[in-house]
Amino acid sequence: MAAGLILTIGSLFFIVLLYLVYFSKQRFLSIRNKIYRYMLIVDLVLIVSELVATISLIYIDNEVLNLFIHRIHWSTGIIWFILLYYYSMVFVSDLSANNLKEIINYDNTSKTISVIFLILGIGYFLAPFDVLNKNAISYIPGGAAYYVFAFCAFCVLAIIINTIKNRKKANKRKIISIFLMILELIIIFVLQISIHYIAFAAIGSAIQMFFLYFNIENPDLKIIKELEIAKDDIERSNKVKSDFLFNMSHEIRSPMNAIIGFSQSLLTNNKFDADVARQDIAHISSAGNSLLDIINNILDISKIESGKETLDKKEYSLKNVIMELSSIIEARLGDKPIKLIMDVDNNIPSVLYGDSTKLFQILLNLLTNAVKYTEVGKIKLSVTSMIQGDYVNLLFKVADTGYGIKTEDFNKLFEKFSRLQEATANEIEGTGLGLVITKKYVDLMGGKIWFESEYEVGTTFYVEIAQQIINKVAIGSITEPIKSNKVVDHLDCSAFRALIVDDNKLNLKVASRLLGAYKFKVDTSDSGKDCIYKIKEGNKYDIIFMDHMMPEMDGIQTMHVLKKLDGYALPPIVALTANAITGMKEMYLKEGFDEYLSKPINIAELDKLLNKYFNK
Repeated sequence: MAAGLILTIGSLFFIVLLYLVYFSKQRFLSIRNKIYRYMLIVDLVLIVSELVATISLIYIDNEVLNLFIHRIHWSTGIIWFILLYYYSMVFVSDLSANNLKEIINYDNTSKTISVIFLILGIGYFLAPFDVLNKNAISYIPGGAAYYVFAFCAFCVLAIIINTIKNRKKANKRKIISIFLMILELIIIFVLQISIHYIAFAAIGSAIQMFFLYFNIENPDLKIIKELEIAKDDIERSNKVKSDFLFNMSHEIRSPMNAIIGFSQSLLTNNKFDADVARQDIAHISSAGNSLLDIINNILDISKIESGKETLDKKEYSLKNVIMELSSIIEARLGDKPIKLIMDVDNNIPSVLYGDSTKLFQILLNLLTNAVKYTEVGKIKLSVTSMIQGDYVNLLFKVADTGYGIKTEDFNKLFEKFSRLQEATANEIEGTGLGLVITKKYVDLMGGKIWFESEYEVGTTFYVEIAQQIINKVAIGSITEPIKSNKVVDHLDCSAFRALIVDDNKLNLKVASRLLGAYKFKVDTSDSGKDCIYKIKEGNKYDIIFMDHMMPEMDGIQTMHVLKKLDGYALPPIVALTANAITGMKEMYLKEGFDEYLSKPINIAELDKLLNKYFNK
């Protein structure tokens, strides 16, 4: 009797101590934390009820009452083991739920085990007790003893089976924790069988609660784990940053080398040869476009990964998208012996609703990639459609006769900064971000992307995207634009005045030179305030090109002030800015600008804009 009382009182002391520690610290109330709390409460009831049963047996001479108290006491042990099973189930599989009911109904196995627990729990109240013995007050006499042992053994077996079944979901630490817990339970069982007149449930459950707390439930452990995760994230971020800088250093310096090298050659060469100079300038232009692609890709991937990228849906014509793509890719092909083929289904609806900007970027990235990796042959963009109610499923197919992709490189294709061996061997410029951006845009639009490739033969990319139909009238045939000549046929704008507003003198000179080719009378201003002053002074302009990022008063603020001036006839105001990430055009137009032109200035875009306003 004395040994049983000592164990029970000691267990109570430890469990109260654990209560004080547990509730004095911050607790994270996941379903696992909640089940642990239930176990802690049940364990306290188990120990207190054992003390009550002991005192009742000594001082109350009523066998019926004593048997009832003992039966209630050991039923809490059964409940504790049931909770232990659910706890281990949640811990191993890392399940998330709002309450215990969701865990019970988690799957068929959990439902079956729960039904068995219910039946066995009811069966316990039918198991017979023998006459209680005051000299062995902590022991369960009779059939009830074997019933409780069998039930606990069943729970332990269920925990082992569940752990083995879900071992692939759990890490090594979790598996070790579960089996250490089981080992402790087995030791308690062995002690109970060896010293049968003392019940070890109280001390066993208390030890188990301490083990679970200090090994799993302690909030400090969670904080330490979060710190370790944060440390791993920082190390991973540093590695990614190092890889990024390594890639960018190479990719940015390559086109810069061409730009600076050819520029210095032109400046330092005593003998000027017009043909050689034109070739050098063509190389500078090509390198500049490559550098712009690199910068745009970096900006795009940064915006995507920040989670700020959203769809900007509006009505558009696929015909315009294809025509613009064709024009850009023809220019990028230059003198390469490659034929560009556009094969577009005539039955595609003429007006669609969706994010045409991202669709354009997806196709541009795929076609640009095809240009980079193809030396000779052809590049073909095919578009087919299937109408389903108010939507049309568009299937885009970009096929080339380029280097192709080795089978071992298939998994690398949509990874950041991954560049194929062929790209490195043939000094193909690029960050390796184009296909990553393409994949993320396709996913954002709810589409699918895949590819087929044969090494040294060619590659075909497929993109499937559904778009809403606005006008079901067929798009008709798309005439492929003729390859434009190098020389642009400029409009004669000698009768018009243009104002360029920019705080950078070199940018003013570049814009003035480009507009000078159209014979504009060009005026410049180096600040927003000076621009407003010129307008108030009575200067008349037919178009204003406005930079955004200027000191004191930026371009948007300047434009807003101009719009508020009474009695002044304002011409079209064009946002001329280096802020060219996705969505910026829409932002500037929403602010009140009439047009948008990004830096560096694309001559084709400038020519299209000027034709819109002055070709009348």
